[in-house]
Amino acid sequence: MKSENSVNNYNTNDIVDASDYDDYSNADPTSYFRNISLRYIAAEPLRMLTEHARLKELCLENGNPKAHYIEGLLQFFVHKEKQRGLIHLRQSATGNNANDTYLYGLLMLTEGHYRTGKTYLDKLQWKEKLSTSDHLRERIKNSLSEIPNHLVNSILSQK
Repeated sequence: MKSENSVNNYNTNDIVDASDYDDYSNADPTSYFRNISLRYIAAEPLRMLTEHARLKELCLENGNPKAHYIEGLLQFFVHKEKQRGLIHLRQSATGNNANDTYLYGLLMLTEGHYRTGKTYLDKLQWKEKLSTSDHLRERIKNSLSEIPNHLVNSILSQK
């Protein structure tokens, strides 16, 4: 004897309206790739060069701020394309992410663009909250720690 709740019992009275569930079949890829979280990958940006290159490209094409952050790190520190790196980092810094703003401000200072660097660092209100820069430096350490570069080492070792 079969139970009413059997797997093979196809009682159509219990079917719920499909509109009760999110329908992703018509999802806008632009919005998806712009808003997808890349925090995990940002902690290991070198993986974007090999394992996640296509994902990075799709996210960049759609304006994802964290993808611009990762690409900025790769261009600036790995490929030694400072201008390209700074362009991507500026795009990520305008996304109101404190880590991105902090790093972009620091790099602008190291490149001799003092007014721009100061402007971005001032957005973080570090003068009012002195612990802000220490806290942000610690947060970007993961992103920068696997990149071998003398500038990275000097940024990470500053107190």
